Amino acid sequence: MTVFSSPNTLPYFAVLLSSKLLLNDLTYRLMAEKTLELAKDQPGYLCAEYGAGEMDLLMTYWENREAAEAWLNHDVHRRTLSIGESFWYEEYSLKLFKVIGDVSFKREPNQDLHASRFPRIVTKIGVLKILEEAQAPLLYDYINQERRFLTPWEPLRSEGYYSLETCQLRVREMRRDFLEDKGIVFCLLSPNEDKMLAYSNYSNIIRGVFQACNLGYSVRESEQGKGVMQEALSAGLEYLHKDFHIDRIQASYMPRNARSAAVLQKLGFDKEGVARDYLKINGRWEDHILTALVLR
Repeated sequence: MTVFSSPNTLPYFAVLLSSKLLLNDLTYRLMAEKTLELAKDQPGYLCAEYGAGEMDLLMTYWENREAAEAWLNHDVHRRTLSIGESFWYEEYSLKLFKVIGDVSFKREPNQDLHASRFPRIVTKIGVLKILEEAQAPLLYDYINQERRFLTPWEPLRSEGYYSLETCQLRVREMRRDFLEDKGIVFCLLSPNEDKMLAYSNYSNIIRGVFQACNLGYSVRESEQGKGVMQEALSAGLEYLHKDFHIDRIQASYMPRNARSAAVLQKLGFDKEGVARDYLKINGRWEDHILTALVLR
């Protein structure tokens, strides 16, 4: 989502929905996405900005007061809020604003310095990065094209998991989790960033006396045996240790997954034990070998 600025169209109007949530589940996030799509189809719509945290803020911008009031009182919009009162909202407020001033700044692109809070690491094979929102179709293609190959190694997925809408939500969550120090999802893309080759998720980051996280990963079937996964993880682990200051990375694999075992061994992960019925994979509770890379 971009920062909206339109100083040449003053005055314009804004509708702000500020809310505190009781439940932020997939159903709520899909509902919010559908509501925003509905807003985009309304006459006079300009743009939207969204921020999530202890309080969620959704601001939609409109060409004139009539368009803003129409959205404020739109039947579907109001009905969605009413449903949310029963399931998702602790409290919310809906406000109408008139924008009479607009001062903006945007840094000029610099080819030598990738000006972003989000890491972008160029490797020999491709580009390791946290996906941008516009790159959600790359994730969509990856999970759908590799669905048959990945299914035996992953939890059971609903059909909704494979939709573009869910992929868009996942990308937003990846970016939010990074900013909130909760996790890093590094995707390895082809050099021109038009295809996703591999996926790595450093989740459940714990600070303080632990300074650790859990690692999960996958790679395209066609990229197996080429060192793709090892390169993606090597670059990701180096960033995680040097820039994110995590020095214990935990990973697990099913005993029959020889390729995964080999990748972790080459990266220096040590076996720490066996967990019985550790994770439910493809509908079955599976034993897992527990490993860790300790960089202390």
